Amino acid sequence: MFTNLINNLENYLHFEEEDLAFLIPLMEIRTVKKGEAVMRVGDIANYVYYIDKGLIRFYHETEGKEHTYRIFRENMWASDYAAFLTRSKSGMNIEALEDTLLIQLHYDHMQKGYERAKAFERFGRKMAESLFLATVQRTVDIMVKSPETRYRELLENDAEIINRVPLKYIASMLGIEPESLSRIRKRTARFPVKES
Repeated sequence: MFTNLINNLENYLHFEEEDLAFLIPLMEIRTVKKGEAVMRVGDIANYVYYIDKGLIRFYHETEGKEHTYRIFRENMWASDYAAFLTRSKSGMNIEALEDTLLIQLHYDHMQKGYERAKAFERFGRKMAESLFLATVQRTVDIMVKSPETRYRELLENDAEIINRVPLKYIASMLGIEPESLSRIRKRTARFPVKES
């Protein structure tokens, strides 16, 4: 059950067997059905989530319209991390886009890990750095790259997600309307992305 998680952790840094033996029992398995909320705006962000299977979407609503911030898939960590670190209310909704298997770590358990071993502190720092860099990159991309460039980069970096996520959410994540995404998809279909 925890094989994917352990492999993911080892990608961040090496954990000693006894550290993993301490951490794994602190993790909680959570199954979320497609369309079900993982967390809602106003909930205290108590958990960081490892996605073992499935997809989740972070979004918020403004004037009755949903805005997708980010979509996370298998082998990724996700959380409203600022709210998680400050033990405050989330400003994001998190919803399962497919039947999803999460392995979640409570804030208090993460703190126990920090107290136990430096490896946990390094892991927490690396996770925070990774989430911070992704947030900064998304902000910069929205500000300086065209919607077509953002779409092409999504195709190059994570083409599979296009087939798994409703296009209205992809459009929202790219900061455009679905009609604009449809036009971009028609143009890019004539000029396919080169396979690596």
